[in-house]
Amino acid sequence: MNDYRGLLIKKQRKELDISLEALSHGVCSPSYLSKIENNILVANDDIYNLLFKKLGISTMDTIKEEKIKQMLDLFFKYFMSSDSKIFKVMDELLEYKDEVVSSCLFVQYQLFLLYASEMNSQINISLAEVEAYYSYMDDSQREYLNLFRLSSGNMELSDNEEWIFIRKLKAKANLYAYQKKTFAAYDLYKTCLNYAVELGNKKLIAEILCSLGWLCLDIDLNQAEKYYTSAAQYDSQYKMLAFFNLGATMIQHKDCMEKGNQYLKKGLKSCTDAFFAVKYKEALFVYTILKENILDAKRLIKELDDSSYIDVFSMMLNEDYQLNLDYQNRLKELKNDSSLFKFLFIKNCEYLHKYKEICVANNFI
Repeated sequence: MNDYRGLLIKKQRKELDISLEALSHGVCSPSYLSKIENNILVANDDIYNLLFKKLGISTMDTIKEEKIKQMLDLFFKYFMSSDSKIFKVMDELLEYKDEVVSSCLFVQYQLFLLYASEMNSQINISLAEVEAYYSYMDDSQREYLNLFRLSSGNMELSDNEEWIFIRKLKAKANLYAYQKKTFAAYDLYKTCLNYAVELGNKKLIAEILCSLGWLCLDIDLNQAEKYYTSAAQYDSQYKMLAFFNLGATMIQHKDCMEKGNQYLKKGLKSCTDAFFAVKYKEALFVYTILKENILDAKRLIKELDDSSYIDVFSMMLNEDYQLNLDYQNRLKELKNDSSLFKFLFIKNCEYLHKYKEICVANNFI
């Protein structure tokens, strides 16, 4: 049950210092209002409208709300695909910070702020603040929150000045990384790493090592492997992230596919997080398809019912799946979701081009 209206009512009621009894008078019982506020039940629209009116809540108009929703979806898509267009979207979204307070997008916007704080040190929001809205999140939003938990050092806003200084430096390094200023990002990450080592914070060291590994993935896979494996030694949480990123990237390269498979298997074996376990299995499934091991693929797909991409994976079990128009169209939609789907999209394009050449050579077309 995910209805933002209960959250808005509770938030506004507390800000105005109105009791449950006073607000519910003439509308519903105090206990019923409490259930609305705590997302235990969803009332009918008339009750919400009456409560909104008593609290002076005005909701955002539908057109603007839809525009912001589209931008939020774009932000997360660009974030996952490391697309530099994220900055334009981020700047536009920040202009709506005050308006979304009374919008159904409030919770998703808090998630956006959390992710944006990793690139903009002026945004002060902690993981704990956003976790307070967990019960109001849908499955997709919970996945993003979970991913942030596993990949970020922003556990809470610390009073430690050195920690804050490192975090600001890292935010700037993240910014450079997304702007494709690789060398500037690398230098700053290394500076952050030196400070983190001096501070003796193992979790922070592991986080920065993972950032360095991520930065090197497309440039020097061997160096990326060194950073990621070092991160895994410092912190078990980052081991899940490190082995997944290494494995999912390595299976895209013929000369290290098997090593990538080993990282994925090793990571899955020690994985304690349900979200990441699915991601591991998705990558392992792609590996089995690339290796044309259909028996293992059929076994793995039985464990992917919770995957958002089950439709794509099901198509991949069919012979000549790369010629399937539905498969091609889905890859076009998903190519910015992750590097793995971008790889599958490019691979499919290469296959179709080769297939066309063969057909032309044999006068089939």
